[in-house]
Amino acid sequence: MKQRFNNISMNGRMAYVIMCVEAWLQGTYPDRDWTIVSEAMWRATEMNWGDWPEIYAGYIPHVLFSYEEYGEDLTESFPEDIYNRLKKLYLGITSGNEDDPEDMLDYMLTKPHEMATVYEGTGIGDGNESIEIIEGIEKVLNSSGIPLPDHHRLYFSDHDQLHGWGNSFDGRFLSVILGK
Repeated sequence: MKQRFNNISMNGRMAYVIMCVEAWLQGTYPDRDWTIVSEAMWRATEMNWGDWPEIYAGYIPHVLFSYEEYGEDLTESFPEDIYNRLKKLYLGITSGNEDDPEDMLDYMLTKPHEMATVYEGTGIGDGNESIEIIEGIEKVLNSSGIPLPDHHRLYFSDHDQLHGWGNSFDGRFLSVILGK
């Protein structure tokens, strides 16, 4: 497993995690429009990971549903119309509880955030933590019968760029949701 990602930067690995989440969303809930979530996820490949998790956190169901109504705490993440659109999008497919082991939507949408924060304040080291995140998300896709995305598409984001972090790039060209 690790060999597949040895030469792919952390930013490239983040892109792969997002590709996996998108594949799962499309395969599990194909009748829902995931554009709003996809756009938020793909910002990670072009932003500083120190800033992106704060912006994205509100898109994670257990975080979103911890707010009974839109308020000041969410204004930095997104405007009220996005809050309302997300609540409607998630209606009936998530419990919104962080500790619900059956809530796969929350689990999957948490993975990009986890990927961005796993190395917070540290160096990459051997990168095993990112591989563990990828293994967990691939396990969900495999158990759901959803084909894994092609990791070869990420070879352009080389591990030699920026000491393993990789250069920023607009990853939307890799999206199966935004490319529709």
